[in-house]
Amino acid sequence: MQNWMYGDCSGRQCPYTRAWHDTAQANNDAHYYAECGNRGTCDRVTGECLCDAGFTGSGCRRMQCPTDCSGHGTCEFIEELATDTYHKKIKGTSGRTYTLWDQEKIMGCVCDAGFEGHDCSLRTCAKGDDPLTPNQVDMIQAIAIDQTAGGQGFLTYYDPYGNAYTTEKFTIASGFASTTCDNIQIALQRLPNNVLNNVQVSALSRFYSFTRLDPTDYVIGSGTIGKVFNDAGTNDLNAGPTNKVICEVQFPSGPGTTGYQNLLGCDVADHSTSVGYHPKSSGVASGTCTVYEVFPQFMSVVDANSDSIPDNQIAAGTIVQRPLTELAECSGRGSCDYSTGTCVCYAGHMGLACQKQEALV
Repeated sequence: MQNWMYGDCSGRQCPYTRAWHDTAQANNDAHYYAECGNRGTCDRVTGECLCDAGFTGSGCRRMQCPTDCSGHGTCEFIEELATDTYHKKIKGTSGRTYTLWDQEKIMGCVCDAGFEGHDCSLRTCAKGDDPLTPNQVDMIQAIAIDQTAGGQGFLTYYDPYGNAYTTEKFTIASGFASTTCDNIQIALQRLPNNVLNNVQVSALSRFYSFTRLDPTDYVIGSGTIGKVFNDAGTNDLNAGPTNKVICEVQFPSGPGTTGYQNLLGCDVADHSTSVGYHPKSSGVASGTCTVYEVFPQFMSVVDANSDSIPDNQIAAGTIVQRPLTELAECSGRGSCDYSTGTCVCYAGHMGLACQKQEALV
C-alpha cells in the first residue's frame, strides 16, 4: 500500500519534498527529495511533518516568514520577488524567470507602505537631504510622449516609502507641448497627501538621457549619457516637424522628494472600456510614453562644420557625474524611532525629516 511503511505497514509516511540540505546525487543535483525535506520529523501516526523552527508547509517545503510579516506585509516566494517591479524596493525584473531549486521554498516579506525590516515590524521614518553636504542637486526627469494626434494618459508616482499614487487622466494636446505639460503639472499637484504639491513641470525642446551606474551613490553620482531626445524625435536638433511632447519634471526639495526618485510610470494605453479601471482614459493612438532621468547640460544647436551634427554635443556613452542630494533616513541628522516612525532630530536640526537647520542665536 502507498504511504505506509515498516514490516507490518503500521507507520504512515510523510510527504517528500526537495531537501533543504542533502548529499549530492549528481552534478547540479544536491537537493534530492527527502521526507519532510530534511527539515522536520515525521509523525508516523498522523503522517504529518513536525517542522523545525522557521519551516512550514506540507513536507516542510517552504520557509516561514518571521512573525507572518507582523501583519504589515505579505509573505511571498523568491520566484515572485524576482519579477516584482511594482514594489520598487524589491528591484525585480519584468519577465525574469527564477528556476533554481529553491524557487518555491525561500520566502520573504514584502512590507506594506510605511513599514520596513525583515519582518515588517518597523515603521518607516521620513527621508530627506542632509543640509550639511554641499555641491549636490535634485533629480530631474523627462516625460517623452511620442504622438501626433493628441489623446489622454495618466502617471504613477512611486514614493520612497512604498506608496504608489496614480494621477487623474490628463489631456495630451496635439502640437501644444506647453499645454500638455501644464496638464501634467496639475495632475501631479493634485495627488493625495500633498506628496508633489510643489512639483514643477515645463515644456522641454531637447535633453540628454542619463542612466546612473549606482542610484545609491550620492557622492560621485556617475552615470552614462544616452542619446539626445528632442521634440522631433531624432538626434538632429534641427530636424523635422514636431511629433513628440517632452515635459521636464523638477521635484520639490522636501522630505521624500530629494535624492534619487523612482521614475514616474506613464500609461497612454486605451483604458476607456476597461471594466473596473481607474482612471478611464482614451490613451494615445499608436503612441508611447517613456520617462528618463535628465542630464541638464546646455546643448548647442549650431552646426559650424556642416556635418549635420550640432557642435559640442556630449557623445552617447560618455561617463559623467551628477551627484544628487541625499534621500536619507532623518536626513542623517536625527535618529528614527521605529515604533512610531518619527525622527528625533539632533541638536540644531528640525523638520519632519530633520532636513532643516535651526537659526543660531
